[in-house]
Amino acid sequence: MNCTTVDRKCQYTTPWRTAERSPSDPSASPQTPAGPASTPAPSVSFPGLQPSAPVENPHSRVDMVHMQLLHHYTTNNDIHPLIDTCMKDIIINLALREPYIMHSVLAISAHHLSVLRPDQQSFYHNLAIQLQTQALSIFNSIDIGLYGDSVEKRVPVFIFSSVLGIHALCDTLSHRDSDADSAISRFVAYANLHRGMHTVMHGYWDELRKTELRAIFDELVPQWFQLTSEGQECADIRVRLTSSVSLDSEEREEALRAVELVQCVFDAKPKLEDRAYVLCSWVSMLGPSFVRMLDTRRPEALAILAYYFLAMYHCRGVWLMDGAGQHFLPLIAEHFRGGEWYAWLPLPIATSETIVHRPVPMARNFEVTRPQEADAPRIAEIHLAAMDANPLLHAQFPAPESLRALRSFLEDYALEQLRNAASGFLVARDPETGVVAGFAKWDSPSHPEDVKLERSDLRDLEGCRREFLDDYASLAEEAKKRCFGEQVCYCLNFVCIDPAYQGQGAGSLLTRKVLGLAAADGLPVYIESTGVAVSMYQRLGFTTIDGFEMRLPRPAFTALSEIYREECMVWYPPPTQDGGSE
Repeated sequence: MNCTTVDRKCQYTTPWRTAERSPSDPSASPQTPAGPASTPAPSVSFPGLQPSAPVENPHSRVDMVHMQLLHHYTTNNDIHPLIDTCMKDIIINLALREPYIMHSVLAISAHHLSVLRPDQQSFYHNLAIQLQTQALSIFNSIDIGLYGDSVEKRVPVFIFSSVLGIHALCDTLSHRDSDADSAISRFVAYANLHRGMHTVMHGYWDELRKTELRAIFDELVPQWFQLTSEGQECADIRVRLTSSVSLDSEEREEALRAVELVQCVFDAKPKLEDRAYVLCSWVSMLGPSFVRMLDTRRPEALAILAYYFLAMYHCRGVWLMDGAGQHFLPLIAEHFRGGEWYAWLPLPIATSETIVHRPVPMARNFEVTRPQEADAPRIAEIHLAAMDANPLLHAQFPAPESLRALRSFLEDYALEQLRNAASGFLVARDPETGVVAGFAKWDSPSHPEDVKLERSDLRDLEGCRREFLDDYASLAEEAKKRCFGEQVCYCLNFVCIDPAYQGQGAGSLLTRKVLGLAAADGLPVYIESTGVAVSMYQRLGFTTIDGFEMRLPRPAFTALSEIYREECMVWYPPPTQDGGSE
């Protein structure tokens, strides 16, 4: 634009200008762009860093934004559960060899940033589309016929199909169509794209199990898609499909399988992200007959799609879903309204009506008080329910009997603390029912805590894996010491909200009450937060100053692990007019 303004030829149209000599000549080196026409720029040589050929393909151009995206992908543990556990190293190694994988990795990273940074959403979303388009363009230029029977060459294709499937689903869900027909058409187009990538693997699945992908096929997939579900969310539609006379045997079998895969989402425990992975993989697990049923708008298939969006609504806390279930579930329920197939959707319709019509209570509706001794059982119940999606809890207490012992211990622990009038304890109650919706627990000079929970008799509970309690306690203590040393402060130990009340402001209200007490004492507030709550604390004025992480086993797996991380955050009281703190 500057060159156009002064009517000059732009000298920055290529990454660098190449000398007239052969690129293989070691004396040939890239030159810096020229300055004003009367002052040629000197040639600068960087031995050993010359390109082997002039840059002609725009796909190979790399800038600092790409570096940011790659760094975000490699350091962020929330982008995708599969990628962030056992496959990240494999994917990065393949991406460095296969440009179409690298572009796809950068695309999913850009899409994730578009969700994390609303003020830059348009930039990152458009960048994600550009990168994914480039990835597909590069992939489509490959002659798959040259692969022959090579299984190794199909490994990167499988990885590409997985990452592409995630991004394609994210892109599909980001288009909030206003009518069901447009939404269904867009979803079917996504399904065909995702499934089309798997055709190159046809006939090679058994061989892929012997490659570095073994962990996926032998442990992850059997665990997530075990098809021995006990939940009843899909019981009604399962019965209707079984007795339907409009389906042939193949269609019925594939439709029932699609339903069972959806039921796996409802049953997936303990991690919400694992549910999300089942949702992302749902299309790739469907049979061709069922995809044709979707493509031709068969009502049986669309009814199953309604249950799919119901499962997506249950995963609304995962960034991949980003509120999509709340949008698409009422849309497809309305599509069936008044017709004979309306009766096929009792649970999706009931849930969609709740989404559309239920007023969401605001924080001011909750009553914040000190709990009574009779609230101890409810506090223990909320503690476990709120922490159920936290992998640390299930590493420390992996068996049902250990969780039962933990609940009993937490009830006694809460009761003991409530009998101490100086303990820091608040609850938020539903004003209409009086039910405790959540609680906050803290310690400070005026609210001391004799023994930290992780250092208490909790370590002696039956089935407790003490090593994970001890490791966590040590890491947390070291982090706090790095942040504050011997400086006094408030430590917000727990803000736990019943999942039925989450998203309604109870957590923010309780936290603000504690901040008010800290401000009155002129003290900062320190908290260690999991990733899902960081944004809430940031809105309340907290800043991340440190962090720590530890490796945890994945529940029910023998060879897989994951990185668990907490952010160390601090809030400082606002200064008073005289320069002190309120």
